[in-house]
Amino acid sequence: MLREESFSFRVVIRREPDGWVAHCLELNLVTVAETDKEVESDIIDVISAHVRYALENDNLEYMYHPAPLNIWKDFFKCSDRETSSYRRDPIFKDESTLIPIIEASKCFYRQVCHA
Repeated sequence: MLREESFSFRVVIRREPDGWVAHCLELNLVTVAETDKEVESDIIDVISAHVRYALENDNLEYMYHPAPLNIWKDFFKCSDRETSSYRRDPIFKDESTLIPIIEASKCFYRQVCHA
């Protein structure tokens, strides 16, 4: 039986002096890339791999690891947001085929911040 499941995550995408950093708040996963598009694509790939591993190994209780509080605060202070859905490859491929849909609420800090 084919079924779809949505997984929702929040992501802060920030421009740094040497490139871009993306941080998933619910999973505390981070990627780094040269452009905003690359880092956005990379964080979705890493989130998808993390979700896939948890589902395939019946390990959902260890899937979530929240990011530090300061990253959460950055997300909620952000005014440049967008939400996207990403349909991923099926998991299990048997009678219980699951199509994961990653929904990401993304917050962008496009200017380099100097501390």
